[in-house]
Amino acid sequence: MSRLFQKFRQDIVGILLLSVGLFVGLALFSFNPTDPSFNSIGNGLKVTNYCGYVGSFLADALFQGFGVSAWLFVAGLLRLSYIGFQGGSIVSKNLRLIWASLLILTLSCLVAVYFPQTKIFQNQISIGGIIGLALSQALIKVFNPVGVQVILWGVTAVLIVFFSEKTVKELTKWPMQGIQSFLALPLWAQLKKNLFTRPEISKKKQNKANKSETSEKKQSFFPLNNKQNEDEDEDGDTDVKAKPLKPLKETLQLAISKDLEEEFDADEEEDDEDDSSPAPKVDKAVRRKVVMKAKVQRRIENWELPKISLLEDPPAHRAKIDEKEIRKKAELLTDKLAQFSVTGEVVAAKPGPAVTLFEFKPSANVRVSKITELADDLSLALSSESLRIIAPIPGRDVVGIETSNAQREIVYHKDLLADDKFWKDELKLPIALGKQVNGDPQIVDLRRMPHLMIAGTTGSGKSVFTVSAITGLLFKHSPKTLRLILIDPKQVDLAAFEKIPHLIMPTVTDTRQAVNALKWAVREMEKRYNSMKKFGARDLESYNQAVSNLTKTQIEEHEKALADLEGTPGKRTEQYYYTQLPYIVIVVEEFGDLMTVEKANVETAVVRLAQKARAAGIHLMLAMQSPRKEVVTGMIKTNIPGRISFKVNSSMDSRIILDDTGADRLLAQGDMLYKSPGGSNLIRHHGPYLKDSEINAVAQFWSDQAEPEFDPTIIKAIESSTSMDSGDGAGAGGGEFGEENYDERYDEILSWASQQKEISASLIQRRFQLGYPRAARIVETFEREGVVGPSNGSKPRQVLVNNFNNLEE
Repeated sequence: MSRLFQKFRQDIVGILLLSVGLFVGLALFSFNPTDPSFNSIGNGLKVTNYCGYVGSFLADALFQGFGVSAWLFVAGLLRLSYIGFQGGSIVSKNLRLIWASLLILTLSCLVAVYFPQTKIFQNQISIGGIIGLALSQALIKVFNPVGVQVILWGVTAVLIVFFSEKTVKELTKWPMQGIQSFLALPLWAQLKKNLFTRPEISKKKQNKANKSETSEKKQSFFPLNNKQNEDEDEDGDTDVKAKPLKPLKETLQLAISKDLEEEFDADEEEDDEDDSSPAPKVDKAVRRKVVMKAKVQRRIENWELPKISLLEDPPAHRAKIDEKEIRKKAELLTDKLAQFSVTGEVVAAKPGPAVTLFEFKPSANVRVSKITELADDLSLALSSESLRIIAPIPGRDVVGIETSNAQREIVYHKDLLADDKFWKDELKLPIALGKQVNGDPQIVDLRRMPHLMIAGTTGSGKSVFTVSAITGLLFKHSPKTLRLILIDPKQVDLAAFEKIPHLIMPTVTDTRQAVNALKWAVREMEKRYNSMKKFGARDLESYNQAVSNLTKTQIEEHEKALADLEGTPGKRTEQYYYTQLPYIVIVVEEFGDLMTVEKANVETAVVRLAQKARAAGIHLMLAMQSPRKEVVTGMIKTNIPGRISFKVNSSMDSRIILDDTGADRLLAQGDMLYKSPGGSNLIRHHGPYLKDSEINAVAQFWSDQAEPEFDPTIIKAIESSTSMDSGDGAGAGGGEFGEENYDERYDEILSWASQQKEISASLIQRRFQLGYPRAARIVETFEREGVVGPSNGSKPRQVLVNNFNNLEE
């Protein structure tokens, strides 16, 4: 029964609050001053209130105390009911309940100030209530009527801000838009025209209208063929036509998204304006409103997820793709290939944000390899900054030729966040890659990759993409479901996220601490595997589902079992979790710097995480400038299949990161190639753009809710300067790295040492087949605990204890 109540708790609370709100509303609506109440009690009174005696007394108490402001109680109960149905926490909003109560009190005082003598319900109820009337009269004696009004209105405004948790700008946004829409009605526009338009300007407008009738007959934008329209009108006059382009192929298709078509149509209308009139000034501040259609649960327990309104809307006017330019390039492409005896035809052109993809269908006698050899010649002929050949396009009988646009469009991150796919439950850790060549948005799941490598030179867009990926995760996850480990040797790229509550540990900037942080992640991975084994789960999702169904008795049993393990040194590695665990994403900026300083330790930890951490819910994002073979080793490449490359310096760097060429021919500022796990084909995207102000706004939104809470043991672990090398690799990142550097074989070696007269690190190394650094650390521990004497040069140390054979007893 308790499990059933826990499952439907939010719905039950919402239904109860809705019922109470309706009950109070009906009681107030049917209030009659002659009904039995505290002011009218006697024999023979008949109750007319819809809610009986309870409703009669309740309505009388509310009206007598607060006047018409009593209706705010009904509004508050209905709002709490709505929050309950949405899954939000009601109990945790004690402060908001306080603000609501004070707001009702303040409004009662305001009503009493303006209508002190007015009474309702047969002159039985003061419109401001007894409480409002008493408080207002007391305040008037001190501040006089004018001062009281100023104070009460100011307090009301402050309480509205506190209660709604919105700024004044956000509260006035919708009313201002409503006023603007009202003023934009045709009635007001006509009135403004009649009152303020001069006659000569009206004449120009008439000429422009006449020309617009002519322009309606011109051919549509991006036609499917180049046939010349016959536009002769009824009077026999022929419209002036632009000289048609040389026919390329009537079947040439130009693919373009719907929103761009509307924009181009608007641009065409602007180009048709009368030359005699002044050129219209385009307001660059005009923004295109981006609205998210998906319904998202904004409140998760005590956390509130950010809204995409924190990000700026993209400009209304975007880069225009010229049809004539695309057709001209298609002709040049065909002619240039024909000069090298490569015959065929361009059958389609797909313009995207940064590049246009031409689909070239070669003749049957043309070798595909011959086309790939002509990349430089085609780039010269098209005067293209970047040209890439896909020979052939997978699953098609055409060759793809990507060439850069004369004007590139910026892909804004807000457009991608508004896409419904980003908010699907199937995507646990969504990352917005950007837009493909044809303009379609592309969103992938880091959970399925399960790790990602990112490479790109300075100015290529690598750091912007890394930061935008973190920001996207912050839009979908609270600290309950996602924790972050940020490693930033440059100390500037990830500085904006230093105070968000998602952090497990402070942002790591020191190389030594970065190694320790990675090894802590390995230890955490092992503990999570122990937990999943304990509950018979195969991955993090099934584990969380299992522990969510634990009863109170079972939780107490696990608490007792863990306390017993904590008291037994030899059993510390068997510790486990019994509560729900969040995903952990480890973001490493400048991974090459870590590999340069601590290659052996970093590579060992990264490979272990890449091999095993997926099921435990731990994922890696490794960003680097130069993907050298010393940085991206064979073991790392094998275990991290998800890779992204922005522009790199050479084809060799492209082969190292992508196992293929092409990244050296990319554009700067967001142009990328993406290799999906299990896929051999490279897909080109243009990455999203985020301003620093937008990133700071999202980070500030989270830091305002709570400060990051770091576990002291984690802080101690990452700040430890002790070397973590075991020499023989046993227990790397696991048994050797923990509280007080406890060694899992310490008890065994101590039992053996108690039987000896003298021991040394070399003797322990040979006896137990350990690495020398590990054996030396154990001897140092023995010295601190008084098991052996101090060092005596090269001689063995004297054992100071006896009869430790039965230590565990």
